[in-house]
Amino acid sequence: MDDRSLTRTELNPRDVRRNFACLVWMGSVFAMGWSEVVVVLQPLLVHYGASNMQIGIVQGVLIATLPGMFLSPWITRRFRHKKIYLFVTDSLYLLPVGIVGAVVWAGGAGGNEAMVGFIVLMMLLGQIAAGFGGLPNQEFFTACIPMRLRGRLAGVSAGLGGVLGLAATGIAAWMLEAMPKPQAYGALLVLAWLLCQLADSAVLLAKEPPTPVERSPRPWGREMWRAFLEDGKFLRVALAVCLISPLLGQLAVFSSVFAFRELGFKAQMAAWLGMTASGCRLALSPAAGWFTDVWGARRALTFWAGFAGLGFLLLACFPGTISVFAAAGIAAVAGSGFSGAMNALTSGIPRPEHRAGHFTLLGFCMIAANSGGPLLAGWLFDTVSYRSGFAVLGVATAGVLLLSMWLLRGLSTRAEDYS
Repeated sequence: MDDRSLTRTELNPRDVRRNFACLVWMGSVFAMGWSEVVVVLQPLLVHYGASNMQIGIVQGVLIATLPGMFLSPWITRRFRHKKIYLFVTDSLYLLPVGIVGAVVWAGGAGGNEAMVGFIVLMMLLGQIAAGFGGLPNQEFFTACIPMRLRGRLAGVSAGLGGVLGLAATGIAAWMLEAMPKPQAYGALLVLAWLLCQLADSAVLLAKEPPTPVERSPRPWGREMWRAFLEDGKFLRVALAVCLISPLLGQLAVFSSVFAFRELGFKAQMAAWLGMTASGCRLALSPAAGWFTDVWGARRALTFWAGFAGLGFLLLACFPGTISVFAAAGIAAVAGSGFSGAMNALTSGIPRPEHRAGHFTLLGFCMIAANSGGPLLAGWLFDTVSYRSGFAVLGVATAGVLLLSMWLLRGLSTRAEDYS
């Protein structure tokens, strides 16, 4: 029996059920809180007069996670159990959301340019903290949930998060209607911070098996790089997800910006967009998770990329209110399905002692891709019309889909072939 088999059997069925429940709570309640951020952030930036490039910068401050990601392999190597460290770093990541909410709720500080700069600064600080939390989050998730359940975990979490998100966006619609702007935006961000902090408390209740850190290569040493570069399967998956992920992220962001800037959506329409996204997650995410576990994470990964491409082409061919709402639903379901498939596939390939190195190097690649994507999309929509921009992104998604299918050929679709 190899190390992968031992890792799969460390948890008994009762522990697996407990962990599944804890992570469903964490994922669904966090989704409820974060839905408020999604509802508020774009219209808040539009309210303060941010340009498309500035909106792209806010979405692209993920690059600030790089220092924490670089240091994380040394830090997590000292913890066989990751949950306490994960809880602390997640709390620091969420704190700037609450601070922005409190300042906006209080009426702001300075003029519009000052507020846009303040929001960018706070998002920057939050992402610096997030850089220290990404690796322990991945190690914690991989240790607690076996491969055969990872797709369903993502689906059930997103589905329940959709239910809670409907409630959250209903509250958002009422607050945006009843309260003056921008104070309503601030109150919703404070609520989002409280909900996300409550969600993260679930990690403390999980039964986490230890990670064999004593067998892991020295961080950033020759063995860590060799293990990563010689793992051809992981490299191909890493390249595919780094091509797909930044494209998926732009569908929800810039369809919303298009709606407020070109179609003249009122502030309360942000809540209806959020409710549409939550409803679609509720209806389809559990099926998407089941689809990933049964059909295979490799196939699911490319399927959701193609599904998102349809959203871009819909906005390019039929730019209007109905298409914006359809794109919100497509982005929600495609994002949920892709996230579950990506996490299952990238977590299942490395050996336990190589997880820290593989996840860290993948994280650097993802940060580069997801930071550059919003900046390029912001530049694109500042340069051409929204309709032309959506057409370009739709064609780009089709090309990425074909390349990803070629990269992932030959990977197994059976859960028992992964750790």
